[in-house]
Order: sequence, then structure tokens, then C-alpha cells
Amino acid sequence: MSLTDTAPRPRTTPPTRAPSAAAPPTGLPPALGGARGLVDGGLPPLLFVAVNAVAGGQTTRPTALAAAIGAAAATGLGIVALRLVREEPLRQALGGLAGLTVAVLFAATSGEARGFFLPGILVDAAYGAVFAGSALIGYPLVGTLYGWLYRHRDWRDDPRLRRLFLLATFGWSAVFAVRAGVQAFLYREDLPGLLAVGKLLLGWPLTLAAVALTLAAVRRASRSGGATTPAP
Repeated sequence: MSLTDTAPRPRTTPPTRAPSAAAPPTGLPPALGGARGLVDGGLPPLLFVAVNAVAGGQTTRPTALAAAIGAAAATGLGIVALRLVREEPLRQALGGLAGLTVAVLFAATSGEARGFFLPGILVDAAYGAVFAGSALIGYPLVGTLYGWLYRHRDWRDDPRLRRLFLLATFGWSAVFAVRAGVQAFLYREDLPGLLAVGKLLLGWPLTLAAVALTLAAVRRASRSGGATTPAP
């Protein structure tokens, strides 16, 4: 036996993948309410329009509006009470109740059913402008929100994710702009029934679809960003 046979051999390690700036997310963030959020935010406006339409054919316009406001407010409070009894999260219900309060004030002040939807239109327009502005100055809000919700603050270290979040932020700005634009047109035409349908369809369903598309793009970018490199 020679000395070379007993000499220790250098230890080798298998190649490893370079860490990506952020691990791919596995699902929707808990901040989104899903179907529960759709009910909490969508049911009061639908009842508002339904009661206003039915009562409007049988009584005066102010009386119909007051009945619609009462129905929407009672529904919002009932949803909060139901969540409390069932010990379910209150975030979506309380957020919906706060938005409902503002909408009711707008409707009562204007004396028109369409005034109920004006706050939402203004908020969507503001969101669209803020998202677009954050992308233009190089601090895309989608990336900031992603880092906060999924605790991946190092996404800026990955060029692919930086570029993705920039484009995604412009995309979200377009989503808010479309939502505000469609509802603004229906508001101008004084079509509260279609406003309620538009608010429902362009609300949580569109938001959840946009979130799913964003997360799918993040997963793709994160996986393609991991090149195989030898360990030092």
C-alpha cells in the first residue's frame, strides 16, 4: 500500500443553487379576505340598490333613498355581528363597515342613490395615481407590499424581481384606472343599478385575479433567477 492510498482526499461538496432574492410565495396573503371579503364588501351595496329600486317605484325619491340607506347600514352592522358570533376575523367586515359609513354619508348629503358609489370611485382613482407614481420614481408599491406581506425585504437584490414589480405596479395602476373609469361613466349616466354590479365585478374578483397573476409571475421570476453555481 502506498502513501497516496492512505492520504486524506479533498472533500467536495455538490453544486448548490444560488439563493434567489425571495422564495416563491405559496398562496394568497392572509390580508385578503377571499369569498368572505366579497360578501362583506359587496352585499350592502347590492341591497342598497335593490331597496332603492323597489321603494322608488312605490314612494318618493327621498323616502326610497332613506330606506336604501337603512337597509345597507343594517346589513353592514349585521355582517359585523355575525363575524363576532362566529369568532371570524373582523378586518374585512370592519373595513367594509367603515367604507359603508362614508358611502352612506355621501348618498345622504347628495340626495341621490349614485352618490353612494362616489367615494369608491375617488379612492380607486387615487390608488391608480399613487401606484403609477411609485413606479415612476423607482419605488414600486407592489414590491413594497410583497416584501411586507411575505417578509421578503431583499427583493431589490434580484434584478428580475425589481423589473417584475415595476411592471406589476403599472399593471395594478391600470386595474384601478379601469375600475374608476367604468364606474365614473356609470355615475355620470346616473345608473346606480349598474354601478352596484360594476362595483361587485370589478371589486374582489378582479383584485383576486390580479393578485394571483402577480404571484404567479413572482414564482416564475424567482425560480428562473436561481442559477446553479458551485459552493465556495
